[in-house]
Amino acid sequence: METQQVDPNVVRVWRWRAVLLSCLPCVPLTILVLRGPAPVSYLVPLLYVVAALVLIWRWPPAYYRALEFGVDAQGIAIRRGIFWRSRILLPRIRVQHSDVSQGPLERRYGVATLKLYTAGSHYTKVELPGLAHDDALALRDQLVARGGDGGV
Repeated sequence: METQQVDPNVVRVWRWRAVLLSCLPCVPLTILVLRGPAPVSYLVPLLYVVAALVLIWRWPPAYYRALEFGVDAQGIAIRRGIFWRSRILLPRIRVQHSDVSQGPLERRYGVATLKLYTAGSHYTKVELPGLAHDDALALRDQLVARGGDGGV
């Protein structure tokens, strides 16, 4: 099975999402700066900002390089993960229904997340983020379309 990368615009989406999430601790850090002892009150927020900037800049491209997928007549294979790697093989016959979703950031950059739902207990919902929106729609239709034998 030949694998391919998702749309590179997803790196921008992940970076903006990380920026927005990293702003959540800013209120407690601001209170620490205003009320804490001088050396500690400036050091902790400074370390937080440096660590957040490094993660925002380095993590999304690394995750993008680790995310691949391949589609063939039997189904879809997804490989992902930087430290904990996983490879998901989902036979086409197991796909019950699917969705293509976009949040505001994904819509801005033209990417979408393909969600495939199956019966079972472990991977009942498999997500493939970062596909170009038109590619996600085409892949959804390709995976849900069945041949003559329904399998059930």
